Amino acid sequence: MTETIQITTPPPLLIVTDLDGTLLDHHTYSFEAARPALERCRAAAIPVVPNTSKTRAELIALRRQLDSSDPFIIENGSAICIPEQQIHLHADQASYDEGFVELPLGVPIDEVHKTLAPLRKDFQFEAFGDWSTEQILANTGLTAEEALAASQRRYSEALLWKDSDEKKREFIELLRQQGLHALQGGRFLSVLGAEADKGAALERLKQLYRPVLGDTPTVIALGDSHNDEAMLNAADIAVIIANPSGRTPQVEGPEVIYSKAAGPAGWNEVIQTLLDRFDVE
Repeated sequence: MTETIQITTPPPLLIVTDLDGTLLDHHTYSFEAARPALERCRAAAIPVVPNTSKTRAELIALRRQLDSSDPFIIENGSAICIPEQQIHLHADQASYDEGFVELPLGVPIDEVHKTLAPLRKDFQFEAFGDWSTEQILANTGLTAEEALAASQRRYSEALLWKDSDEKKREFIELLRQQGLHALQGGRFLSVLGAEADKGAALERLKQLYRPVLGDTPTVIALGDSHNDEAMLNAADIAVIIANPSGRTPQVEGPEVIYSKAAGPAGWNEVIQTLLDRFDVE
């Protein structure tokens, strides 16, 4: 099966972005402060691709708010979701699901659960999938609708770690031996397939654009935490959004830019500057 993204005007730029604390405000989840830069990207047909720990269901809801028709990457690089109207597949082999083609890099959630099950007796943790809607609301601050979307995980499980740091290191090593890995987010420990990460997903995304562009576009990646390092290191221009917590990603790339403002205000600040540099109207 051959996949290529179809776009009318090949963009010279491809923007790939983390969400929470980057494009979205860490507390309100608003992207309003980034709207001017987003609208400028849309007018210039520059793709803005979310690359996030969020689920497919969460992204489908968010992209409606963003008025976006671009691909998106879910569950820390576990899969790339491409809108049906933007992808060309040999029709008889195409597999569409609710208007999207999903290209997995990770392992199915059932395999993650199968690996986690015997570890429960030796390690103390709670899994997102264990919780009722009420427990999700209490532990995340999400609305009931958002909680339902967040619980629809396909490739990864989010854990609330209840054990020691020493036990966590032991736990992560056991996961590694069984073909999984763990990423520590702001509050949750995400468990997913060893081949899935935000950087690998970005590399795959660039391959999808290459056939129609004749080459890979200049990739701008934006993130604010250590969880974004693989993605930032895979970009031509890495943008580190100011993080009030002080947890700054460690990035070695051709060009690294630090925003002054946090969240969507910082996103808008840097993207506007870069669009000016690349003579985007």
